[in-house]
Amino acid sequence: MAKQILIVEDDSDVVGYIEHLLKSLGYGVCAVVSSGEAAMQKAAEAPPDLALVDMMLAGDMDGIAVADQMRTRFNIPVVYLTAYVDQRLLQRAKIAEPFGYVLKPFAERRLHLNIEIALYRHEMERKFKESEQWLSTILRSIGEGVIATDENGRVQFINSVAEDLTGWQQEAAFGKDLEEVFNVISEGTETPIKTHIMEALQGGIIVGLTEPNLLAARDGKETPIDYSAAPIRNDQESTTGVVLVFRDITRRKEAEEALRLTADALQSQTRILQSILDSMGDGVIVADETGRILFFNPEAEGLIDIAMNTPLDDSPETYGLFLPDTITPFPSADLPLTRAIHGEFSDNVEMFIRNEKVPQGVYIEVAGSPLQDESGKRRGGVIVFRDVTERRRTDEALARAYTQGRLEIVDTLLHNIGNAINSVTIGIGTVYENLVKNRLTSRLRALADAIEGHQDDFGDYVTHHPQGQKVAPFIMGLADDFAIQEKKLTEIVGRVQDRAEHIADIVRMQRSLGKSSMYRKDINLRQAIDDAITVLSESIRKRDIEVHVECNNTPEEIRTQESQFHQMLVNLIKNSVEAIDELAASIGLSEPPSIKIRCNVKLTSFILEVMDNGIGIEKDKFAVIFEGDYTTKESGSGLGLHSIANFVDGWNGKIYPLSDGLGKGATIRVILPLSSVTP
Repeated sequence: MAKQILIVEDDSDVVGYIEHLLKSLGYGVCAVVSSGEAAMQKAAEAPPDLALVDMMLAGDMDGIAVADQMRTRFNIPVVYLTAYVDQRLLQRAKIAEPFGYVLKPFAERRLHLNIEIALYRHEMERKFKESEQWLSTILRSIGEGVIATDENGRVQFINSVAEDLTGWQQEAAFGKDLEEVFNVISEGTETPIKTHIMEALQGGIIVGLTEPNLLAARDGKETPIDYSAAPIRNDQESTTGVVLVFRDITRRKEAEEALRLTADALQSQTRILQSILDSMGDGVIVADETGRILFFNPEAEGLIDIAMNTPLDDSPETYGLFLPDTITPFPSADLPLTRAIHGEFSDNVEMFIRNEKVPQGVYIEVAGSPLQDESGKRRGGVIVFRDVTERRRTDEALARAYTQGRLEIVDTLLHNIGNAINSVTIGIGTVYENLVKNRLTSRLRALADAIEGHQDDFGDYVTHHPQGQKVAPFIMGLADDFAIQEKKLTEIVGRVQDRAEHIADIVRMQRSLGKSSMYRKDINLRQAIDDAITVLSESIRKRDIEVHVECNNTPEEIRTQESQFHQMLVNLIKNSVEAIDELAASIGLSEPPSIKIRCNVKLTSFILEVMDNGIGIEKDKFAVIFEGDYTTKESGSGLGLHSIANFVDGWNGKIYPLSDGLGKGATIRVILPLSSVTP
């Protein structure tokens, strides 16, 4: 940045020329004033780097008074501008300690030279004053003893620490021989020893104490010290004295002894800790705050290819780290060691490792913790993990056993309901047969027809006519037959009612078990997907949604609970349709709406993905979208994705949402163990 110069000149003809000249030389002109008062005001507001002041300035303050104020109040260097100088004025001008004089009219070179010299001198003075203050402060506050001598080895300076350690005050020590003031004795024999300080004075070399000894003070106090002495040289490289620096090492010796004892104890503890870590069945890895590996035990080395003092690789593929689905690389930002280094705790994180050391792959469970020093500052992280492959296999075996047990319950349930329904069917068939083949109704109709012709002489007819005399016995016999039929039908209907209540009891009992039936059957995978699309075909057609299905490398049939699998497909597709609607209603569609259904098999997993270019999912919602009460729609229940998650969980599967954020579409990935969906 250009140096800023204040022009204090009352000759307007000169001002313009000076200003032009300064700018052409690359300086900045911060202000131009014509009086001393104005110059003081400008200097107070924004001190310039230098002031050009007319020595003969008119007004109450002439240029010399301005220069004096500039120096004493603001420490601003001044170069005088003057046309002539008499002796009296020159004597006054010297008092203000100017940095130069420029005679009018100005020569560009002369002005430039004076300004540069003035700026340089001022900078050197500033640095010299800072050095003096710095050195003075150091000597006053330094925690070590300092003694300086002249060329004859006589004490010229001693600071307060040296006074305390030697017992000599500055006034008493001044002019004394250094060896009289600085008396060093052997720690073992307490006899005076040669300090070699005079070698620093005579030979112009730096010397020091080769081993700790005692400083015998004037008052008899003995202090363990070490020291160094260096020659003081003038500009001609001649030795003009020596400076001695020494320090009390009592605490250092105590600390060294304590450190030795601590080191011995720590070494012993380290051996014990190393033995424990080496024999642990859990893997342990420690890294510093930069991710550099500091420690790992044999168990960790047996699973992961790592090396000491190497940086942690943020790419999970390097170590063969996957999500429990055994396919998806574990997100680098979620690695427990990475999180621990950033100050986060993690627990029971399940991962799958497959690499050259464990080509068959193993499941591990990881816990991570940050490392902190005493001040709470993060210093790295540590993870502890264990192989849970056998436990996982045991859990899967238990789940299969549970499922088999549930299937047996379902078989029994269906058998009992089937027997009850057979009884109901037989009973209803009997009732139907009795009603269809009922001859009592036809007999009653014949009696009614016979009586109808004798309504006017019914009494005489039943009394004297041979046919009429049969009416009474016929009616009584018919009544008895109806009573018998009524009793029979009542008994049949009662049995049907009992069987229906029995069926209801069986269903209520099954519901009380807490989970729906897990009965599985073989279904055509592509047909199941097409059936689900058909259910929603009207909604898909109205929105002109393109639906693509890919079922590469998948079995033709899968074994699953048909109704639940069908409902899962319907809910997934319906969710995608609603996501497209939500995007259209909020910011509009930028491309044709589409839904892609993709199935494939990778290693030991069956994978189903439903992808759409709808509204998408915010990353902070990934963990809650499958909860039963979560929904983004005003009329939604949140049960669609929740029921899907329950179905997947019931088959020991996993479900993951994938999305780059709002407006970026989404994918719901369902991963089921291949053994649970193949015949």
